[in-house]
Amino acid sequence: MLCPSDEEVEKYFRDNETDVVGLSAIVSTSYMQVKRLARIIKKVNKKTLIVCGGNLAASANTILRKTQIDMCVVGDGEMAWVGILNFMKSHLETKKNEIDIEQLLNVKGIAILDKDKNLRFSGYGQALPTCDMSFPSFKYLKSGLQNNDKAFQNYFRPVHTHAGFSMDDRSYEKGRRPNVVQIYLSKGCVARCTFCQRGSLGYRLYDLEKLESYLKDLRDNYNVGFLAVDDENFGSNKKYSYQVAELLNKYEMLWIAAGVRCRSVEKKDLIHYKKNGCCAMKFGIESGDQTMLDIMEKKFTVDDIKKAIFACYDIGLYSNLMGFMIGMPGENLRTVKGSGKLLGEFAAYIRVPVDSIFSNSDIPYAAPLVGTPLYEYGKQLGLIGSSVDEEEKFLEATSNISYYKRFYINFNGAPMSEVVFWEILIFLEASRTYDKLMKNKTVNEELRNKFIRQLKIRDLNPQASSKQKRIKIMGAASEKKLDLSFSQYFISNFLKQHIVFNKVVAKLPRFLVDPIVRYLLYFEYLMQRHLLKDTHNVHRRNAKGNSKIRIEYDQIDPLKTTQKDRSLRSIVTKKMAQLQRTEQEKTASILTAGP
Repeated sequence: MLCPSDEEVEKYFRDNETDVVGLSAIVSTSYMQVKRLARIIKKVNKKTLIVCGGNLAASANTILRKTQIDMCVVGDGEMAWVGILNFMKSHLETKKNEIDIEQLLNVKGIAILDKDKNLRFSGYGQALPTCDMSFPSFKYLKSGLQNNDKAFQNYFRPVHTHAGFSMDDRSYEKGRRPNVVQIYLSKGCVARCTFCQRGSLGYRLYDLEKLESYLKDLRDNYNVGFLAVDDENFGSNKKYSYQVAELLNKYEMLWIAAGVRCRSVEKKDLIHYKKNGCCAMKFGIESGDQTMLDIMEKKFTVDDIKKAIFACYDIGLYSNLMGFMIGMPGENLRTVKGSGKLLGEFAAYIRVPVDSIFSNSDIPYAAPLVGTPLYEYGKQLGLIGSSVDEEEKFLEATSNISYYKRFYINFNGAPMSEVVFWEILIFLEASRTYDKLMKNKTVNEELRNKFIRQLKIRDLNPQASSKQKRIKIMGAASEKKLDLSFSQYFISNFLKQHIVFNKVVAKLPRFLVDPIVRYLLYFEYLMQRHLLKDTHNVHRRNAKGNSKIRIEYDQIDPLKTTQKDRSLRSIVTKKMAQLQRTEQEKTASILTAGP
């Protein structure tokens, strides 16, 4: 919230003598920030113990060898953190210069280098019981912000600037408290998606009495009347979710839920949630093609997605239709068209034109986060090295990025003319499907106007407007070059504004439109890469594509494989076994040959 400069961070630690510092790195894209902060802290005091937690700790070996971090906490951090603090208190009381690593390793969840620079791990620690999980104290957070009122207000957001609530007329009722705050009602997820970075297992729920006390504090002291539920997996425990919904309604909260699995809700559940103040449900759709869903290990079907989305709109409950992702191994023009077709079906079902829903929207591209099957797949292909230096180079290349085309690393093996076309192809296919299904139907103008209003509100988000300033579809050549000429992205912008959602174009044959659009985008890509020297990942890492690393059709053929076989996790495991057998055969061959 403060976004301090290097100088401000250094001054803080010079003014505040510190024995232990904890750095929370939620995902592996935090690597450069963690390295930067550790360097500054050690510059002030080399004896300060720096601990890194979060999912970045999956790269503990690299972090401990390439940064000034002293130890990592792998998995749940609450109990390990208390153990570390108790150890340090005892250590400081003894006034010894060196830390007793063997004694420290009695704390579970710690990864550290010993005196001989060997990586030591004390084993996964115990997860915090549900009864001990607590909600954040805004009073405490304010003190951490040094009572900076302006920064503190960033924790809250006026509802008129939050697009998620704009679709529900109840949000505009007089008398409602105006602030929106993010909240977590559960921890963890029951799914194991092959692109998702997870630092701990299990699914835990908050104590309802603590939740009620927290809601009362939000309502009475912070003027909160709206909650954005950011759970990874809302609704998996149906009994708890029903009780939570009723409790939120008791305190007159309207709420939206993200991270909902489409198999976690039925129509009757949605009716109950809406009755108790729910304004919107966001499902992790990811793809409109079953093969891709299986590769991601989503464990639901395209029909399950349709059933959940249609049920929401049947009862007047908004659902975000942009929960798609492209670029996983196995993705191709056919699977991308499947996603576009599903988008078009959604638009036709609610009778709202595609451009009114998706204008100025980006489709996320898959990013290989450390510790995921997608990352391991990249290592097996040789696109990520195995050494510490090579892993750090990868972490540096993927630091401070977002999940969009300009940052894509081509683990898929598709030619770049195809990669840069995927995002636009989704919208082309959505427009074609919508046009076909809307024959003899009229547009729902009331709902369409709500979507248009939502797009305008979304543009009020400072992050969104900043992103649109920096990049025009494909991305700026550098994060520092914020004012690049519009002409550098003329092709992408022209296609988005005049071609993609055009009704006439939607009626033209694919064999005519698709190749022209594809190679126009490829031409733009070549200009950005060679003339503008764009340094984003899509331009510098495996830019040419490599058909040899594309998943073979036999590996994902539904007629020849099971759903489990088609998971990228299974493909990676089989590949690992093959590599091990190859190494064993080489060793046996050397031993047989003799000296």
